[in-house]
Amino acid sequence: MKKGKNDEAWEKLFDKYDILSEIDKNETFSIKSKQINEFREARLMTKFDHSNQLPEIFSDNNITILPDSRGNYILGKFKIFEDLKHKNSKPIPVKIPDFIQSLDISKITSESTALNIAHMSNMIDSVMKTKQNEPQSLLTLSGRMSSGSLQYNILNADKKLHEFTVENAQIEIDGSYENLNKILIVEAKNKIPLDFNIRQLYYPFRMYQNLNTTKDITPVFFTYADDIFSFHIYKFTDIMNYSSIKKVEQINFILNDSLDLNLDVVKRISATVKEVKEPKNVPFPQANTFSRILDMIDYIYVRKNKYELAEAYEFDLRQSDYYANSLVYLGLATKQDCYFKLNEDGIKIKNMYNSNKRNALIISKILSHKPFKLAFDSTLKNGGEYDRKYISKVLLDNVESINSMSTANRRMQTVVAWLNWIFSVIE
Repeated sequence: MKKGKNDEAWEKLFDKYDILSEIDKNETFSIKSKQINEFREARLMTKFDHSNQLPEIFSDNNITILPDSRGNYILGKFKIFEDLKHKNSKPIPVKIPDFIQSLDISKITSESTALNIAHMSNMIDSVMKTKQNEPQSLLTLSGRMSSGSLQYNILNADKKLHEFTVENAQIEIDGSYENLNKILIVEAKNKIPLDFNIRQLYYPFRMYQNLNTTKDITPVFFTYADDIFSFHIYKFTDIMNYSSIKKVEQINFILNDSLDLNLDVVKRISATVKEVKEPKNVPFPQANTFSRILDMIDYIYVRKNKYELAEAYEFDLRQSDYYANSLVYLGLATKQDCYFKLNEDGIKIKNMYNSNKRNALIISKILSHKPFKLAFDSTLKNGGEYDRKYISKVLLDNVESINSMSTANRRMQTVVAWLNWIFSVIE
């Protein structure tokens, strides 16, 4: 695969300034926008919201980059990304006010629209625990602004704390909301990325801290995918430590529908579904966030290759291949000449909103595969507890490509994740 412009430009910068040696000697390397601009515009060379966006020379050497002022950046072996661990929990049904006529909730294509809907439907106030007798939250700051003066510590790759000073770095807030007691800072994405840059939450969090407010400040990573509005709520256990981020909880919402498929209906699906042979030309799924698989359905209505999917989803190529092949495995897409495209069944599901009827169809696709059906039936017999050893043995016995218990144990994680999704949409 041909290297991108960022890769080529950064390799030239690393060579010119001997950056690897400087970092080995001094742990960090400071570089100005003016120096970066010699090879490519700094604005395009320094924005990495997800780890897969890092240039190859960064990834190969465990190097990341952070701004410490407008026009200056620090390179080092910092932990700047946090994995987004998305849970399949039952979404809470909410509604937008009846008088709203200018929004088509079936066509939510932007992060700002998703956030606006989340606010007008009281999702945000629910997350903020606004009481009924209190005024509802209001949108306050959003857009681009300055961080002001910040001092903090950040962990290096060797788990040493590095002291960091920031002066007026540019930050961007997708939305911040304030009620009587709390301030909610939101970073929004209309997909479910694998990880995110902690700076997107930490710099706005510290900026608000510097206002000396008496209110509790809560950073949130918000995603909208597969008709589900998810609030990933975080805290920093040490205000002065960038690396002290910790997920507190995740709250999911859905508009105008309750995902409460009757368990007896799902049992009947399991008992009557026609078994399909395990496909030999499709790898067994290695995609653990089922909502992300379903969200990808919209993206391959028009055929896409793994490179295009990786760019759209901010994945690495390996992950984009895993998720797209999962749709092929389920019989919802085809792969031809390295391109993925929905088939007739996939188009049918694409044209359905997230509902009990749609989910029943998807569950039938999952349980038509013997390993998933046996795992599901076993879990029901165990009162909802997963027998992971049994599931691994099922995979070893029934999937030709799985020929060792260690591989079976790894693939078992995907089976459990998909079953988690099934149980999340059952009453």
